[in-house]
Amino acid sequence: MYNVTEKKMRLILINLMIFVMTALLSAETCVDKKKLYEDKLDAWKEIETRMKSTDITKAQYDELLPKYNLLWEESENLRKDYLKCKDESENLHKASYNQGIQLKKDKNLKEALEKFKEAIAIKNDFDEAYYQAADVCADLGNFGEMEKYLEGLKNTEDRGKIYYKVGNDIIHSNPDRAIEYYLKMSKYYKPENAFYLIGGVYVTKKNDPGKAVEYYQKALKLDPKDHKIYNALGGSLVEQSNVVKGKEEKDKLTEEAISVFLKGIQLGPKGYRKFYELCVRLSQLYNVQGRAISALEYADKAITYSKDAKYSLGHLERAIALVKMKKYDEAKRSLLIAQEDFLTKQSVEFWLGEIERLRN
Repeated sequence: MYNVTEKKMRLILINLMIFVMTALLSAETCVDKKKLYEDKLDAWKEIETRMKSTDITKAQYDELLPKYNLLWEESENLRKDYLKCKDESENLHKASYNQGIQLKKDKNLKEALEKFKEAIAIKNDFDEAYYQAADVCADLGNFGEMEKYLEGLKNTEDRGKIYYKVGNDIIHSNPDRAIEYYLKMSKYYKPENAFYLIGGVYVTKKNDPGKAVEYYQKALKLDPKDHKIYNALGGSLVEQSNVVKGKEEKDKLTEEAISVFLKGIQLGPKGYRKFYELCVRLSQLYNVQGRAISALEYADKAITYSKDAKYSLGHLERAIALVKMKKYDEAKRSLLIAQEDFLTKQSVEFWLGEIERLRN
């Protein structure tokens, strides 16, 4: 007695056989229709030849004319019937594919997959059907079967896009496996983006800024004009400096981060809406180093490019720089602005206390 899985597989195979047999029968029917059309056309041509003969009398011509017209009309109808049959036969795979697309849109994924399988069974080099079958398998979490359909793809970039999607889908539940799929993605589609995504996994999911730096650097080699990679790489270097113990190593990583942020800023603000983040992060590092004038410069830029006159992080770093420059009143004005944001309120209270301490 068959179990549920075996029964399901039998049904799938039966459906596929029915579709293939339908295609074959359709093809045979079209061959018959073509023969009928050609035979009728030959009969019409025979009449036409007799009517064009120099030996034919007017009475014979008039007798043949109705047959001539009838045979032409019949042959035209048979021709249309044959062409319609041929078109339907050649597009059976597309019919299954289109049904699959609609089922996929309706979120009937298992039924959609069966239709894509039918399309592939009818036309085994149908790239779009392989892609859609792999995509549905990815949505169903059936990654083994997904790989089987990806092997059938001639368009390797599409293969990379599926790996990209799967990595994104499982990044929270299985970050290690997400990295595996991003690595596969890197072989076929936007490797710089794949390495950037891997860096993000190491920072946010695995708490490994050192490994993140490695992949962000790979991404930057492939695309040295991408602001977001400079932003992520600089941030990871800062994270790395926070976990190392030696002062020399901390200072080295801080300098490296400053260099990275500066290179990102040198690209200019065009095309990167988070340009202000590069500026405020650089200001933070300059404040750590005690370089108040540079910190103030980039804090002001951060406020300007954020398009928010009350950008709290910008005002906090601005105030810290001003405190170090002993411009306490101006620093206090920025601190009061930053105090309105819950994220910076605690730091603001510390620096307000510092101002009072330094004044006394």
